[in-house]
Formats: sequence, C-alpha cells, structure tokens
Amino acid sequence: MRAGAPPPGFDPAELAPPPLPDREWPLAAVALDVSGACNIACRYCAEAATQPRRRAMDEATLEAAWRQLAPDGRARPGTSIRLGSGEPLLALPLLQRLQERILAAGGSPAEGRPDVFLTTNGTLATPAVRNWLVAAGWHVKVSLDGPREVHDRWRVTRRGLGTFDRAAEAVSDLARRIPERLAVTAVLCHGADPAEVFEAVGALGVRRIELVPAAHLDAGVLPDLGDLARYRRFITRYARGIANGEGSPVLIRFESRVRRVLGYDLARVPCAAGRTMVAVDAGGDLYPCFRFVGVAPYRLGGVERGLDRRAAAAFRRGPGRPVERRPPCDRCWAAPLCAGPCFACAELLGPGGGRPLPIHCGYVRADARAAVRLVARLRRSHPERLLSFLPEARAALDALA
Repeated sequence: MRAGAPPPGFDPAELAPPPLPDREWPLAAVALDVSGACNIACRYCAEAATQPRRRAMDEATLEAAWRQLAPDGRARPGTSIRLGSGEPLLALPLLQRLQERILAAGGSPAEGRPDVFLTTNGTLATPAVRNWLVAAGWHVKVSLDGPREVHDRWRVTRRGLGTFDRAAEAVSDLARRIPERLAVTAVLCHGADPAEVFEAVGALGVRRIELVPAAHLDAGVLPDLGDLARYRRFITRYARGIANGEGSPVLIRFESRVRRVLGYDLARVPCAAGRTMVAVDAGGDLYPCFRFVGVAPYRLGGVERGLDRRAAAAFRRGPGRPVERRPPCDRCWAAPLCAGPCFACAELLGPGGGRPLPIHCGYVRADARAAVRLVARLRRSHPERLLSFLPEARAALDALA
C-alpha cells in the first residue's frame, strides 16, 4: 500500500523526533500477565493466534515482579503497572493483593505510588468488582466493539454466545463514575462501520475511545480497502466536527497524531516495550510486552536473575528498532506522526521481516492526514482550540470552567 504524498504544507523533517540512544534504560513500567487465560473466545483474538497456552501467576511471582519496579519497597515517581493479556479479572484475588502491596508501600502518586492500568473485556466486572476498581483508583480500559450486532459477531463466549450486555453494563456504569479514568477500545474488523461503532460507544457516556484495526493471521478478519475507505470518510468528518467546535468523545489515537503535528510526544518507537517496560509471565520470565509473553525467541530474562542485557539489546536493535531503520516506514511521510508499527503486530502478524501490516498503515495515514489538515485549519481560524489537545492546558481550562 503506497504511502502517497503528504498533505500540502506539511514537512515531516520539521517534526524529527529526538535521537533514541541505544543503551540500557531504567525500568518505568511492568506489564503483568496475571491470569494467563481468558474467559471468552473472541474470534479475532491475536493472542490465541500467536501465543502458547499459559498458566496463572502466583503471589510469589507477583512479589518478585513488584521488586523489579520497587527494589527498595517504593516505586519511583512516574512508574506504572499494566494488567492485561488474557482476562486479568480472572485473577481478582491477586489483583487485590497487588493493591494491598501498593498501599502498604505508602506515599502519594507524586511520591512514587505507581499508576495502574487494567484492560478487561468487562464480562467479569460485576457491581462489586466495579466498586472495588473505582475505590482503588485504577485506570480501566474495556473492550467493546460497538453496537450489539457488531460486538456479538466477534466477542463471544466459548459457547458462541454474545457478551455485549455485560460489557456495556460495565462501560455505562464506569463512564458515569470514573469518566477520566475509563477508556474503551473498539476493534475494527472486516465490515465494521467506524461511524456506527463510535456512535454506539459514545452513547454509553464514554469520553475516551480508541478505534483499532484488527490484527490477525486470518485475512478474513482484517479490514479491507473498502473498510479503509469508510474509515477515511469517518475520520475526515470527525476532524471537521472538531474544527467546527462540535463536542465529541476523544479519539485517543487521533488525538495522539494531532499532538505530534503540534510537536509534542515525538518519538522513534511506538511504545516503551523492551526499553523502559517489560512484561512478566506466570513463571517470572521477562518479555518486551504482553503480546510477546510465552513466545520463546523474545524472552528477555527473569524476575529473579534479572534482565538479560544481550537479549534486551538484540530486541532494541531488531524487533524493537526505531522507525528510521524499519522499511517501509523509513520512506513514509507519516512516520513522525506514527513512530512505527506495534512491535508484536509487525513481528508476529506482519508480512515478514518486521514489516507492518499494510492495512494498518492505511489507517495511520488516514489519521495523520486528517490531523495535519485540522491543525492547519485551527491555526488559521481558532488557534485557541488547539489547547484542548494539550492535557495540561485542558486541565487548567476545566478548572476555570
């Protein structure tokens, strides 16, 4: 899929990210595969397609993983814990033990208490569990793929039954109670209408929505060129609405592109995997992120013996290499607004050689083109509206409202 020409007036060279030194990095985040399993059977599950069967984590491994982040008992400021891979609420007692461990360490978030981000399919988020998540102060991301007929086509139980009702109930409740700590991810598979998906999720009161094209080994799951054309029309209308001052939920990935057009958050890699973040499996082995857990060639050491420096360096220079060393990204005008593909998607699901899925590149460029045009228009007509894309400025404006 050709990258095409950049929008008029956009020069990628003006947004060159800072250099990314090839060195050892201090650990700032750990991703914990606490359950090793899932209670549903999504038809597009990339984990099931690429990762081996795993077991649940025990408390001893959890403690060892905690020591990776907080060797002296208290984590450094700016650290985080990510809970995903499978369904983490299957291991609720372990999550409650983690919260006890965090509180026992003391301190406020500014003094070193890590932020916790939990990703769930929502089906186990009963009222009691939701109460606990709200009180714990964790950030929650729920997977919900749009209206019932779309969601229940793909996200089903092991008996093939739909899961929309339970997921939507959890989303609606959490959207009311912790709107700033809730996000919803909707996976766009073949045939999904992004406008319909976005509207259905927003109707539940969600303020932050992530639309993600499916990644899978089965080509029938992936969006096709017709789906991409629908997405281009959707994101163009969405950006036009923002330019016209219309209120709308935040599209997380699009907001990221806009911030980069403005010169913020520029990077040469898409995430911290294998650098300042590692994932921990049930046995205590370390991997770059959730999506690599259990895939032996990507093992980076263990919680007891520590990070294997050679393996980590090999990952940084190979699967985790920066965007300028990754064809065809090195020739794409949108690279500064993208920072390259998900390492795991490129390695485990891509066409080979760590190359990104071409259809994914189409979605990124659709976002990037709409972001460039939006920023150009707002700079001409309403530059003050660009402040809404800067969290610090947005928080200040909210305080004054």
